[in-house]
Amino acid sequence: MCIRLLATLFLTLLIGAQPAEAQFWRKAREAAKRGAERAVERETARRADRAVTGMFELGDDAVGCVIGDDACVRQAREEGKEVVYVDEEGTPLPDDQQPTGSPAAPPADADEPADAMRPGEGAWANYDFVPGHRVLYAEDFENDYTGNVPGRIDFHEGIMEVVRLQSGDQALRFSSAGAFAIPLPETLPERFTIEFDAYFPAAWIYLTLGTGPLADGARNYDVFHSDLRGHNGAEFTVSKQFETGIRRGETGGEAMVRVDAFTKDFAPIRITVDGDYAKMYVGEQRVANVPNADIRRADRVLVAINGELEANPSFINNVRIAAGGREILYDRLVADGRVTTHGILFDTGSATIKPESTPTLQDLVRTLNQHADLRLRIEGHTDNTGSAEANQQLSERRAAAVRDYLIQRESIDASRLESAGMGQTVPAADNSTPEGRQTNRRVELVVL
Repeated sequence: MCIRLLATLFLTLLIGAQPAEAQFWRKAREAAKRGAERAVERETARRADRAVTGMFELGDDAVGCVIGDDACVRQAREEGKEVVYVDEEGTPLPDDQQPTGSPAAPPADADEPADAMRPGEGAWANYDFVPGHRVLYAEDFENDYTGNVPGRIDFHEGIMEVVRLQSGDQALRFSSAGAFAIPLPETLPERFTIEFDAYFPAAWIYLTLGTGPLADGARNYDVFHSDLRGHNGAEFTVSKQFETGIRRGETGGEAMVRVDAFTKDFAPIRITVDGDYAKMYVGEQRVANVPNADIRRADRVLVAINGELEANPSFINNVRIAAGGREILYDRLVADGRVTTHGILFDTGSATIKPESTPTLQDLVRTLNQHADLRLRIEGHTDNTGSAEANQQLSERRAAAVRDYLIQRESIDASRLESAGMGQTVPAADNSTPEGRQTNRRVELVVL
């Protein structure tokens, strides 16, 4: 406000200058206007930065709303998100200033909307994807500057940049054909999963992921692209015009199903590989099921995109590559005494179990039914984003939600199950990296 007022007063003085000095003052007036605009932009950016910083204090992915912003609160509730009231700069208000009835700490029975889709219902009944438990790469582009190529990829070619979406999230936008590699800390294991969100609004578009090795010293686009689409590894293709699926390697099979979920908005794409067996999913739909894909392993995942991108850019976000996948749960419990799972998912900032959790919950129920003497403690864990108290409370509610699901909906004897929230007190990895934070947000099953 002070900046605008001073600028207005200065411009008023300029307008009243003598005609003989008009040209000089006109230039000065324009310079002052530009300076005032830049000052306002800097102040706006400063407020935005403080708001973003404040969001990290809200707990596990909670949403901050200013008091009186009913639209923000309504949208957050519709999306199943937890709301914490913040000031105009995005800093969470103290507990004693949170309005009475604030959804900042909803009661346990308020987590699940009456019409919420539950695990195992509808299209999720036959959904069988289980994410890997050991994170090799995780990226949501939030730590990159907008306008830059992401810092954690091996850029090869094309026009791509990080942009901020209307939702406030950041994503990688493609405005031309391009290619890059995602470096991994190790060679892909026999069992691994790849996950990302994609939005392809153009009439013709494809995005291809490859697992084949990149030839030593090869840096021209043809060789890079050949490695993606040739015989050096599996090709996982997401194509709007043609199909989505897994194409054959040198001797493998192929499967394609046409889908269009990612043409309207961001849609989750999931790929699971176990040996030469590969499956691919778009949302809840399995679009490829190939038992004999020829899948090579390397210490990177190659990415190429092409299509009508100049007028209709495409976007990807929330990339996650992890070792592991679906396996026999009981064997792991017997061998290690505990199992870490990232397959039990929750709505943001709440304890509502998402329907994508169906495969992991089904495996857990089957294991408990087949081994009547098995007793488990269900532990909820978080990363260190937000306050320790908020993380502790959220982890307790999430662990209890899993226990309640098994007892109330699957008729497991309550005496066989305990629940405990560990918050951020037992990290499994370094919280300073995206991979570490992803690893730390987990549910653990412990044999009693």
